[in-house]
Order: sequence, then structure tokens, then C-alpha cells
Amino acid sequence: MKTVLAITLIAVLTSCATPPREVGNKRAEAIRDIRSAEEAAIRAFGKRDAGQSASMYAPDATLMLTNMPSVTGAEIGPLLKQMMADPNFAMTFNTAKIEAPISGEFGYTRGAYTMTMTDPKSKKILRESGKYLTAYARQADGSWKIVDDINNPDAPASPVALAK
Repeated sequence: MKTVLAITLIAVLTSCATPPREVGNKRAEAIRDIRSAEEAAIRAFGKRDAGQSASMYAPDATLMLTNMPSVTGAEIGPLLKQMMADPNFAMTFNTAKIEAPISGEFGYTRGAYTMTMTDPKSKKILRESGKYLTAYARQADGSWKIVDDINNPDAPASPVALAK
């Protein structure tokens, strides 16, 4: 009788257990959406549109550029505006990888960049090449925003020889 009671108890208890919630595979959709967000950010940088570029960042995002402290949230827009006000500013990107987990809630891009700018001290035009890693997260409204953005130069920026 004890065996029957034990088996019945186990059967009752296991039938009451909630099965694990199945997570749908949203990886492909996330990668597609991140690619779209990355392309929009690249276009905004290419047009030197500081407002549109800043709008690609989440309100609590962090931007980590070479030779300066991290910039967060509302500080990102003014920094981008200052950078893009330089008449020699230009930035190009070559995205090498876009990745996201099955949950599709976040992801990242990785690639190479080239930035041209005027050195504020020497007034020389400099070019910097390096690599970047940008983390994206799906926002409450379904959009994708940059939450962390970091670059790392391959070498110090070097003067650009102007064509004559």
C-alpha cells in the first residue's frame, strides 16, 4: 500500500508542475533588426548628422572613445555634435559580424572603422583606423538602440597627406 501511495503522490506532484516556458528562437529576427539599426547608424555618421546619430543610442548608453573618459546618456549628443562640427570629420565602418542569442533581446556588432578629424592642438588632419564593438538592446517600444559602444585604434592617429 505504501508503494501505491508513493507512486500516486509522485504522479500528482509531477502533474502539477508547470512545464518550462519555451523560448522561441528569435535570433534571426534580432540579427536582421540589429543589422538594420547598424546600417541606420552608419548612414547617420556618414551624413555627419549628430542628432540622428545620438538618437541611435539608448538613454542610458555608454560611448567609449579613444583618449577620453566614457560618455553616457545625454552627454553623447553634444559630444557627437562637437565631433561632427569639424569640417574634416568623416567616419566609415566595415561591419564584420552581427550576433545575437536565441532570446533575441540583445546582440552586438563588430568591425573596423576609419575616422578622419582635425587635431585640436596641432590643427593637422589625422586619420585613425581601428576596430569597434557595439552592443544593441531591444527597447520597450521594439526598437533597437546602442547600449554600449567602444572603439580601439590599431595605432595612434597619423597625419593625412593632402592631395595636390
